[in-house]
Amino acid sequence: MSITAPPNNPELERAVLSAVIRLNGRNLDSLLSILKSPDYFYSPVHQALWQTMMAMHRDQIPIDLVTLNDRLIKNGRSDACGGPVYLAGLLEDPQPVSHAESWARDLQGYARRRAMAAMGQQLIENAYSNDTDPSTFAAKAQEIVDSVLEDRIEVSAQKPSEIIHDYVSYLEGLEARGGDGIKTHLYKLNSITGGFLPGEIVILAGRPSNGKTALALNFSLYSIVKEVPVGIFSLEMMRYLLVNRFLASTHGINSMRFRDGKFSEKDWSNIYDFAQYFEGLDSSLRIWDRPSLSASELRSQCRRWKREFGLRLAVVDYIQLVRPDSKGGSREREVAEISRIMKETATECGITLLVLAQLNREVESRKNKIPLLSDLRESGAIEQDADQVIFIRPWNPKTIDDLVTVTLDVAKSRNSNTGSLETVYRRRRLQFLNDKEQDWNWLDFFPAEEGE
Repeated sequence: MSITAPPNNPELERAVLSAVIRLNGRNLDSLLSILKSPDYFYSPVHQALWQTMMAMHRDQIPIDLVTLNDRLIKNGRSDACGGPVYLAGLLEDPQPVSHAESWARDLQGYARRRAMAAMGQQLIENAYSNDTDPSTFAAKAQEIVDSVLEDRIEVSAQKPSEIIHDYVSYLEGLEARGGDGIKTHLYKLNSITGGFLPGEIVILAGRPSNGKTALALNFSLYSIVKEVPVGIFSLEMMRYLLVNRFLASTHGINSMRFRDGKFSEKDWSNIYDFAQYFEGLDSSLRIWDRPSLSASELRSQCRRWKREFGLRLAVVDYIQLVRPDSKGGSREREVAEISRIMKETATECGITLLVLAQLNREVESRKNKIPLLSDLRESGAIEQDADQVIFIRPWNPKTIDDLVTVTLDVAKSRNSNTGSLETVYRRRRLQFLNDKEQDWNWLDFFPAEEGE
């Protein structure tokens, strides 16, 4: 069967337009929640009419044959839309206007199918092109699919009067929820930052072997306990190594046992206990452990996780291992592209991106060892796009001590304070603690933060 035109239904489009005119636009509020853009109509004439109706509704002008035709004339679109004769013909539709919302949902379905058809055609064309990178196009295809599924379209700017009531309701809910920030188990850090907010990029930077991954996983574990869905992009280590770190942190198993395999009977009891717990995290955790990840693939995966299980915190370990979508130019320019896409992802998905980064070696030679924002490797765009930057102040990883006092510096925070705090790193268990007296165990997984 040959297809001569994309999926569309002109009679249905006419029926919706007719219903609006016959009700003088009184049903537009409900219809605009479904047909938010002229693109939901296939006919260019109907697109122009819907766009004009949207503008008149926004300007609080009643919609009838006279006012609609007058607006079309002023915009120079009357002839293109068939003039008064075509508008008068719309009133002859015999269908009851009470069905308008049902018709609008049907038109929405036609628009989605047109978008899918266009996407399929684009997939076919790119599949035969040697100039298209498969992974980049796959990520772009996923973006198109997500857009179709979520009905994401451009919306017009809102007036203050249209915003304020929702804003007050938002603040009332914010008070009831105790804030929207994702808190950590380090209560001193929470007192400085107030937590990690949706739409934020939080950079966690340090030198190699100074505990970046361990601290990020501690944050992840605490978030999961607090019912915050987490996704982890582990670009440096395989999934088993990552799960080893979860096990060490939650059940106190010496991390050296994952090297020598000398597990005690108590260790095995803890391992089986952890396995039962970890198996139940399907609704709270996702792990990506492939060594190659492009910026667009990261965005696509975050969208998918947001849709699948309500992702709120995504951890990227680490930014210097993320590939740009297009190579060429300086590495700083490539990192700038990656950073930009990450910021767009955090804002669009309403999630926090906790992004690990390396510090330059120069910070170790500095007398006070206090990192600066310029110490971020390939730093320019990362420093600019980040909402918060937290440094792990360099310490000597060759020390034999199990408990190491580690300083965290909040060097940048757009919406809260900056400052420093001391933590205690229990290296064998890969745990960052509030103080030396604190202990984690499985029965009392995390102590409550001070001040809660």
